[in-house]
Amino acid sequence: MQAFRQAIVVANPISGSGRAPRCLEGIAAAVRSIAARVEVVVTGRPGDARDAVGELCGEGALALAVGGDGTFNEMLNGAPLETCTLGIIPAGTGNVLAKELGVSRRAARAVRQLLCGRVRRLDLGVCNGRRFASMFGAGVDARAVELVSRRRQGRLTQLHYVPHVVRASLWPPSRRIEVTLDGERFAEGAVQVSVGNTHSYGGPIEMTPAAAPDDGLLDVMALRAEGIGALAGLAAPALLHALHLSGRVRYGRGRRVVVRAPGTGVPYELDGDAAGRLPATVQVRPGAVRVLAPRSFRPARRRPDLHTRRTPEGR
Repeated sequence: MQAFRQAIVVANPISGSGRAPRCLEGIAAAVRSIAARVEVVVTGRPGDARDAVGELCGEGALALAVGGDGTFNEMLNGAPLETCTLGIIPAGTGNVLAKELGVSRRAARAVRQLLCGRVRRLDLGVCNGRRFASMFGAGVDARAVELVSRRRQGRLTQLHYVPHVVRASLWPPSRRIEVTLDGERFAEGAVQVSVGNTHSYGGPIEMTPAAAPDDGLLDVMALRAEGIGALAGLAAPALLHALHLSGRVRYGRGRRVVVRAPGTGVPYELDGDAAGRLPATVQVRPGAVRVLAPRSFRPARRRPDLHTRRTPEGR
């Protein structure tokens, strides 16, 4: 069993269906078995998780998020990575990182998994100076995330995203994205670009199905599609984890990704939260994050030929 000098448990009361506060007391009690001192923080506004971790985490600390990917992302951006280990108990909408690590959605089981887990070194994504754990997205998905953020009034489920994904798919077709990968032109005219440190994306969808969070590389998927009809036709391949095989996609891997678009109107998201407007420079820092993961965690390894696929649209 891993032991820590101190632990901070940060709960977001509006993550997902809002179940974080209901299981917080039991989680904190369990964490006391592996940490000499435990602090509990319930967030009230954006930035609270980042600030709490920055202020309270010292040498040999565990910072445990009870929430979704956004809560973990805040903690990731506030934590002193040289001295702090991060963990997550999923209580959000997408729970992408928890799914990647194999952490149960049931709080009691998730706690047991982590108490008996081990510390793993994972890669860190950095976009325009901001850290991310799982993914960067620009174009249609980021527009949908932006629309949800503007209208959010409390808790979220995946159903809240559906009408906004439709609206984002009707976005002006003039929004064309260009991608440079490790200094070479990779794609032009894309409506969606995903850069993944994980193969999971949200629900059953995988945008970067060959990604692994400990290989020192980022996976890149650039998609070209004209209008909502073409995008709708890609729903089945996305659900079947075969989007990368579509003739509309170019898929690759690298360490430095530059994403640009004409003007300043194309948004991007990080770990499922609206994060800014293009241009964006996305890089990887191999093994920069210590994460407490279940002992059963094994990064997914997919066929290497996924990384060499080329399509006419990507030229």
